[in-house]
Amino acid sequence: MMEAVNEWKRLLHARKWMKQNASFLPAWHAYVGYSMDLFDAFADGATVEQIAEAQELDEELLSNWVDTGIVLGHLHEREGRIHADKEMLTYVSDSSTHSVGPLLREMMEMHIPTLLEFPRLMKGEHRPMFENERYGSTVAATSSLLERIAFPRVSNWVRLNRARSVLDIGCGHGGYLRRLSQKIRGLRLIGIEQNEDVVKQARTGLQSATGCKIEFVHGDFSRWEGPKEPVDLIMMNNILHYFHPDTRGLLFERARELLSDKGSVSLITPLYMSGSGQAFSAAFNSYMSAHDNLHGFPTDRELEETASAHGLVVKRRQPVIREGSWYFVGLQKR
Repeated sequence: MMEAVNEWKRLLHARKWMKQNASFLPAWHAYVGYSMDLFDAFADGATVEQIAEAQELDEELLSNWVDTGIVLGHLHEREGRIHADKEMLTYVSDSSTHSVGPLLREMMEMHIPTLLEFPRLMKGEHRPMFENERYGSTVAATSSLLERIAFPRVSNWVRLNRARSVLDIGCGHGGYLRRLSQKIRGLRLIGIEQNEDVVKQARTGLQSATGCKIEFVHGDFSRWEGPKEPVDLIMMNNILHYFHPDTRGLLFERARELLSDKGSVSLITPLYMSGSGQAFSAAFNSYMSAHDNLHGFPTDRELEETASAHGLVVKRRQPVIREGSWYFVGLQKR
């Protein structure tokens, strides 16, 4: 009797994990469609045969992808032709300015493959290096999604501290700086970025921004001599994971040296195991720690202690995305 009960329990657990795995399918399907421009291909309606022939794709696999999309609601069939859902064209298509595709790419090409390597890594095999030159553009693109939500916190901090000059460390495509130039006139804006391709993209984007003057520097902040004059605000958005916990103090110390007398620092960063986003922050730290040159995010207390040890005091801490433990942290020079 007990053996039969245990077998039923085993089956129930198997079904539970199958159901949980089903939540992965929408992300997989959207990623494939985004990376291969398939939603655009079916934008005006087409048959599987037509798209397979036009793009030289395996018709059977494309048909399977289409069937999955119809079940998920990403695609619709009308009169024998497949049509992409309007929401997918707006938010997943690579041609859309509202696309969240870069986030899917980061998740499917970077995060998940790395997390699946955990059994091997836990046995002591060498941790890989994060390839900044390879993935820098993807990370910069996903950071721009966070930027739209976090920017009001940043601009408010600039106004509160009456900053007239801003340095953005790891500026990516320069989104925060461009937004500041449009929101607050007369600021002196400087961005430094280590990835050369990202810097080129930032400078190209600047050409199309009317009246926007930003100095973009290609270089490593830890080796850079700094701006000609002290700045009133230093932004560190999504960069703490590039610095080992033992060397983050040096980052804060270097930033403090470049600040004016009443200067401040603003951070956009996850805080480990903080608030309602603990599951995300735990998974994110797992991804970071799986690389030889990336490091986990600090707890709220660790950040405060490190900053305090180097002459910076936490004055503001506001959630940006609660589900992901993303926070805005404002620090004042002591």
